[in-house]
Amino acid sequence: MNGLTRGQLAQRAQVHMETVRFYEQAGLLPKAPRTAAGYRKFPEEAVDRLMFVKRAQGLGFSLREIRELLLVQDGHTDTCAEVRDLLRKKLSLIRDKKAELEKLEVHLQSALRKCNRVLKQQGEHAEGCPVLEQMTAEEGDA
Repeated sequence: MNGLTRGQLAQRAQVHMETVRFYEQAGLLPKAPRTAAGYRKFPEEAVDRLMFVKRAQGLGFSLREIRELLLVQDGHTDTCAEVRDLLRKKLSLIRDKKAELEKLEVHLQSALRKCNRVLKQQGEHAEGCPVLEQMTAEEGDA
């Protein structure tokens, strides 16, 4: 039986063997047939599929989203329109996260300025921290 063992597949795709096992269990890789000795033999296409998964992860797609992309790719029906819709959804999520991170950045910069002011006024061993006091007060308000 031709094909790649789990170890060979992992090596060719530059991932760990456990990653191959996990992706197979998660449905990102089709179950490989077994030899008479019980070894799994993956087709050559499995290397491309693993590389696709890695590239999709690099673009920020979750495993669930990658599974959706693979289903579209495997189904070959309305592929481009479905991928476009998935990309729009992902881009919207990324933009929302970006907005949240920008708000967090503003809050952290403000907190850092407060710390710097106190330390400048009272020295490196200032007693009390306005940021911790503010966070404690906000916790009690919640």
